[in-house]
Amino acid sequence: MTNIEAVRAWLRTYPPLAEGRMGVDYLPEEAQTYSVDSVPGPEVVTRYLDGSSIRQLDFVLASRVFYGDQIAQNTDNLEWYEAFSDWVRAQNRRPKHLPQLADGRMARAVEVTTSGYPFQVSDDGRARYQIQLKLTYFERGTRT
Repeated sequence: MTNIEAVRAWLRTYPPLAEGRMGVDYLPEEAQTYSVDSVPGPEVVTRYLDGSSIRQLDFVLASRVFYGDQIAQNTDNLEWYEAFSDWVRAQNRRPKHLPQLADGRMARAVEVTTSGYPFQVSDDGRARYQIQLKLTYFERGTRT
């Protein structure tokens, strides 16, 4: 399983994301859809003599939602991301509730690095909201 697949499976444990469409690097135009997208960033944080390393994966959780001049709708969109941030923090206090990575890798933390925000708005009453996160994990090395 790749890291992004593990992150996607982990995101599905958040009850509002348990069902419905969640793409990878693709967000459909329909409202109430989600995507986990990879973003550029440094991969290796620390490298050890035995080849082990602390690594990170930067990613975005994006959603297509209704948006417009209705304050209540836009507030609901932001409140959803605030609740999601709270959930991420709670999962970090319970290490067995982090993404389950492939053999030789162990998740250490998932951090929210930006708050949820409207990234792209359109005239048709929909917007792409997103929040950026970072998975930090240990990868076991091999001695040569």
